[in-house]
Amino acid sequence: MAWCCLSQIYYQREKQSSDPAAPRPGPCSQAPGESPQLGRVQGLCPTADQLWPHPQRTARADTGVGSWQAMWNNITSCSLWRLSPRFMASRIQTLTPLFIRNYKDFCKNRQTIWTLRNSLCQVMKKTVLTLKCNTISHRFLSNKARYRQYTKTFPVLDGSIPSVCEHVFEENLRNSEACIQRYSELLCKVSKGGGENAILRHTQRNKKLLVRERLRMLLDDEPFLELSPFAGFDLPYGDVPAAGCLTGIGKIRGVWCVFMANDATVKGGTIYPISVKKQLRAQQIAVQNRLLSVYLVDSGGAFLPLQAELFPDQSHGGRVFYNEAIMSAMKIPQVAVVCGSCTAGGAYVPTMAEETVIVDKIGSMFLAGPPLVKAATGEDISPEDLGGASMHSKHLVGIVANNGELTHDASLKGSHFVQLCSQRSIPILFLQNTAPHAPEPTSLSQAEDHTNRLKAQASMMAAVACAAVPKITLVIGGCYGNESYAMCGRSFDPNFLFLWPNARVALVDSRHISTFPQARDDDCTGDDSELMHLKEKLEEESSAFHSSARLWDDGIILPQNSRKVIAQCLTIMKQQKYQIVSLQHNPVIRL
Repeated sequence: MAWCCLSQIYYQREKQSSDPAAPRPGPCSQAPGESPQLGRVQGLCPTADQLWPHPQRTARADTGVGSWQAMWNNITSCSLWRLSPRFMASRIQTLTPLFIRNYKDFCKNRQTIWTLRNSLCQVMKKTVLTLKCNTISHRFLSNKARYRQYTKTFPVLDGSIPSVCEHVFEENLRNSEACIQRYSELLCKVSKGGGENAILRHTQRNKKLLVRERLRMLLDDEPFLELSPFAGFDLPYGDVPAAGCLTGIGKIRGVWCVFMANDATVKGGTIYPISVKKQLRAQQIAVQNRLLSVYLVDSGGAFLPLQAELFPDQSHGGRVFYNEAIMSAMKIPQVAVVCGSCTAGGAYVPTMAEETVIVDKIGSMFLAGPPLVKAATGEDISPEDLGGASMHSKHLVGIVANNGELTHDASLKGSHFVQLCSQRSIPILFLQNTAPHAPEPTSLSQAEDHTNRLKAQASMMAAVACAAVPKITLVIGGCYGNESYAMCGRSFDPNFLFLWPNARVALVDSRHISTFPQARDDDCTGDDSELMHLKEKLEEESSAFHSSARLWDDGIILPQNSRKVIAQCLTIMKQQKYQIVSLQHNPVIRL
């Protein structure tokens, strides 16, 4: 560092001697492009008269001023911030032979060299001490002191606008104010949802909270990040404020979560194509950042006039349910809160979530609401009884239903399901409608299939017989042959067995009696009258009223009363814990 100071001073002296008009440098002179810190270092350096009192100091080197510039570039490798005296001494000792070799005309005797080295050592002591003080003390400067120091070096803009640019600034200001006003107006419109009338109907008649009130009660008391608030604005099919749902990111007890909340004031929470797109984007953010997802569901399902834009394609409504399954496999928690009526597609979101909470007396889930049930079956039922919180959380029942022949795969499926219900102590409801008869095999392959089907049915019979849970059987159609045993017929001891008025109970169906082979004596010939008499007898004996008259069942009930009767039976069976203790849980079956 001392070499840097020395060479720069000498360079300026040489330049001044060659150019009389050039200004003479002062004790704190600073070269062009040089840092202020280096200028302070030069202020500590002695003048050339002090360093070189020998008359030969004015002698110019052979290489001229350009060589002094080259020496300046070589010696600047001595870093300004390496302040160790040991390092500086070693640097001087290394550079002295280089200086002597390059400028031998200047350093012709040892006295000049020793004088130069002693002067450099004195300069080094003063310079190192001063630089250390200046550098270390800078770390302890206050912010205001640093600011004052920086403002001297780097000027601060005062914010004044040149008069030439004032008209541009005013035009930009007017545009900004117009954009802010437009933003505020649209945001206010979006926050109102479906309008004043829809809000009154939602809060007063339905007794439900608005979606933003729900979020305010659910999230922590701090601002949340709302995503895409202007989605659904000015679309070809009309305005859908906020796409009919609010999505965003907020904290619940300190945990960041993605929320998707339906706004039932917008068309009753109906799902539009833009609503699907907005929910898919929220799910994508949850997957990318592995954030817990919360669904506040209050939806009436898809908007049917736009079903072509909602249902068939890859990125349409079904993708929401697909993402729920993928997120569950990725171990991303998903919680659904049913805040209102969830119909059709809106019912799948809480059903596929890992945990579901239903608001009592308000929330409900079903594929078809009470109006459709009335149109299909003529039954009058309330939303609470059809799919309310009590129904979904209290009446947990396993249902085994068949409609026709019990095939090999169907029998195995039923057998496994019955065993699971038995293991988890879940009562089972059998809805029985077995086929009249199975066609006789006409080939070897059909005979093998027939045998495998019988084995699977036997397995299901064993599972039903050994299931230590309450069982209810409702015959809604046919109850024929051995397949009725696998569906928990009377012989398999169900807790209750009821029939619909149209039910048929018999070994075979009277309509197919002519296809069965009949045993005859060789000397006896049958006629059509006997066959007709047999059909009439089977027709009479297989009716539901004939069965109920002989106590083969517990009564005949109407279809519209089935839910009520089954619920009463489940309540009766739940009064005491039901457990059958058997000698062994599974029988030995030879197949």
